Amino acid sequence: MRDITEIQNKNLCVHLVIRLIRVNDIKAIAITHKNFDLESIGRFHLPAEERATRLTAVKKQLGLEELMYISTCNRVELVFTLPHFLCPGVTAQVLQALIPALNEEEVKQTAYRAERFNGIETAEHLLKVASSIDSVVVGEREIITQLRKAYEECAAHNLTGDVLRLLVSQCVKTAKEIYTHTDLSKKPVSVVSLAWDEFRQYGIPKEGRVLLIGAGQVIRNFAKFLYENEYRNVTIANRTVTRAAEIAEDFQCQYLLLDELENYTEGFDALVTCTASDNAIISDVLYKSLLAGETNQKLVIDLALPADIDSSVLINHSVHYTGMLQIQKRAATNIGFREQALEDCKPILQSGINAFEKNFQVRKIERAMTSIPETIKEIKETALGSVFAKDLEHLDENSLELLQKIMDYMEKKYISIPMKMAREVLINEAAKN
Repeated sequence: MRDITEIQNKNLCVHLVIRLIRVNDIKAIAITHKNFDLESIGRFHLPAEERATRLTAVKKQLGLEELMYISTCNRVELVFTLPHFLCPGVTAQVLQALIPALNEEEVKQTAYRAERFNGIETAEHLLKVASSIDSVVVGEREIITQLRKAYEECAAHNLTGDVLRLLVSQCVKTAKEIYTHTDLSKKPVSVVSLAWDEFRQYGIPKEGRVLLIGAGQVIRNFAKFLYENEYRNVTIANRTVTRAAEIAEDFQCQYLLLDELENYTEGFDALVTCTASDNAIISDVLYKSLLAGETNQKLVIDLALPADIDSSVLINHSVHYTGMLQIQKRAATNIGFREQALEDCKPILQSGINAFEKNFQVRKIERAMTSIPETIKEIKETALGSVFAKDLEHLDENSLELLQKIMDYMEKKYISIPMKMAREVLINEAAKN
């Protein structure tokens, strides 16, 4: 009866430990497109060369056990562990430590408007971020890579620990499940993705001549698509040489100034343009010159607003044309398709949240029990070397060897059984929930 009572007491202790272990100390501050314009978000971007020093200082100043910094064009987020409730006041302290140059009023207003997450809602939020459910464009997979890289960078600088390791691992796993088992990312919605889809469907051969006009992010991304798909006969034209030269170097292209287009004699099979010009930059005369005497149909993709291609070009020449109006229409249709898939994501998200919480609890118990092996070993050594030392003097060598084997066996069991019991209770509690 005594043994059963002891086991019951141990079981009760495990229950109490589990009840005390929560994820309430995981916090997140999100400064995103939902509540801020890009300029405001940009104030909290840290230059790559300063991140390690700045974030280490923030961690030390605020006494954070773990810290991760995420920065994309549409969001800046801080995920960390802190035993206090994350209110606007605490948020202001974190933001002031991150960007000391900001004035008090700006920090206060940002802290009030920023999204704040406490405990398990932090895990839910980050799962949605990784799955792109929280993105400007729902279903864009790039965020999962950005999240992973952000974690790896912070881990490399000893800013993270077990909690964020488990959380990011679960985020990546859940995001992959959502991308695989739902239609969330099945149809393209970004301007570049849709433009590339149009380019691919038209069937320009690998050796085809591609002329890119502009050197902004859209053209850079399109050049990347071309490079990754082994298109090497690519030329970029831009008003200034610097950005065109950078893209050309990164993706093995030729480049020239926009003013030099009138002397361009290589011809083209596809023309993709996206500039910030207020007026059309490809007139009928310039387009005719670019054709270099060719009369066959050309693929023209105009991603500028207002259009870079003069309307007369479409009238006077054989053109397969896609402009921003067509791109926007397709994007709206595909966004609607993706949003219909959001309902399918909910059970996968909930499963991810449950898995993280359980793994978090198991890991906390494992860490709490790290002292058990050493304690059991000390008890055994004290028993053999002190408490029962005189009694052992009367045993022969074989008896001592057998006793040592018995004690070693019991030592292993006393280490493994509590952990096994804790895991069993966790599984049972998870099944009840």
